[in-house]
Amino acid sequence: MTCKPGRNDPCPCGSGKKYKHCCGSAADEAVTPGPARGSRSGGVQRAIDWLINRHRKAVTIAIDDLLGDGLTPEEYAALQALDRETWSAIQVNLTEWLLAEGEILVQGQLRRVAEYLLGQGGPLFTVEQRHWIAQLAARPLRLYQVTDVVPGQQLTLCDVFDSEASPLVVRERSGSPATLLGTQIGVRVMERDGHYLLSGAVYPFSALMAPRVRQALREASDHCAGSPVEELAHVISAIIRQQWLAQFVAPTPMPTLIDQHSGESMLLVTDHYRVRDWSALTQALAAQSDVDGNRDAGWNRLIDCEDGQTRSVATINSEKAPDRISVFYKTQRYADDGRQWFESLVGDAVKFLSRSLSDPVSLMRQGATTGGGQRDDSDVDWSPEDLSDLVAGAIRRAYAHWADEPIPALNGQTPRQAIQTPAGLERVKGLLRTYQASEKQSALKQKRPELSYEFLWQELGISP
Repeated sequence: MTCKPGRNDPCPCGSGKKYKHCCGSAADEAVTPGPARGSRSGGVQRAIDWLINRHRKAVTIAIDDLLGDGLTPEEYAALQALDRETWSAIQVNLTEWLLAEGEILVQGQLRRVAEYLLGQGGPLFTVEQRHWIAQLAARPLRLYQVTDVVPGQQLTLCDVFDSEASPLVVRERSGSPATLLGTQIGVRVMERDGHYLLSGAVYPFSALMAPRVRQALREASDHCAGSPVEELAHVISAIIRQQWLAQFVAPTPMPTLIDQHSGESMLLVTDHYRVRDWSALTQALAAQSDVDGNRDAGWNRLIDCEDGQTRSVATINSEKAPDRISVFYKTQRYADDGRQWFESLVGDAVKFLSRSLSDPVSLMRQGATTGGGQRDDSDVDWSPEDLSDLVAGAIRRAYAHWADEPIPALNGQTPRQAIQTPAGLERVKGLLRTYQASEKQSALKQKRPELSYEFLWQELGISP
């Protein structure tokens, strides 16, 4: 006689949902369907059924502890109220985490679940199923950057913290949507028949949450310096799980983008001018030792920084209209100081028209303080072609020195430095693929031609 709950019975994990909509559903969905399903989900399903049949209360307590770990009572309550689809994804991940790393109380003794399952008296597994459960317990949950996606076939993953680790090409059919490109995910990478695949559970992080996760992992790594590898792996796994759950119930953290040279918050500012005298303008710029460029390619005002890098603090470009130029800055102070410098330098050769900012709050504030006049309607009503030209100019300005600027996603290396190793090369390619994918989506929304980042590939001398 079995004590396994029926599909319509309350789930023993205490969620209040029916078993078929909770742990029963999670067990069925815990892996990607495919040829290996018998050894993968079959073993997971058998393990879960066996645990629930014999240790329902212990499993309930363990799952409940996993859910509440690191959450406030209010966040825990909000988690319980999530929709079925989200709750199912949570159950998939927690079920696997329980099998891989969890512990339950058995006859007054705390037992690691995986060891208990594979020990004497555990459920009957096939050889392949036993190997799968053993791998779950041995493979750490780590944070990876998705640098390439072949939808329906595979993912390329780069370890976020081990910059020297070789990229991993992981076979994954149903779990490889194009939207994963550029994201950071927590996964266990398994091995079967000489190739890599995911264990089934995936912990994706939003672009806004990813920096907070990386910071938490760095702090944990520093704190655990010198500790056994297994202890650090367990801490990393717990942080990934806790931060992933927090995404569903905690306020989304807002990022702060900092200009590396000045240390100020970044704000993309563009000043627009009408040119009265091109000759006077070009002569004034050519006479400056810190300005490089020409009318066709644009000009950059450069500074030498303490870290040995040369950076642009102002970029001047010709616009589509023959009598228009724009001056681009990365921070408010650069813009305020730069406008004074530029207008003092070129004098009556130009006339200021307007200033545009990317931040709506700053835009409203700027409108009340610049007093520089309003833009013509022709500057606002852009055709798709004009808008494409405008965006192309903005991209060129923003990425003018990208190849030689340190980038946090590359652990502070410049792209040109990173491509010297196979691991760094893949990370750089991943960034460029992400830029292009983002541009494709923006072009579709704005109904304009898609722009290419091919100029950055060419700058580095690499190919996709």
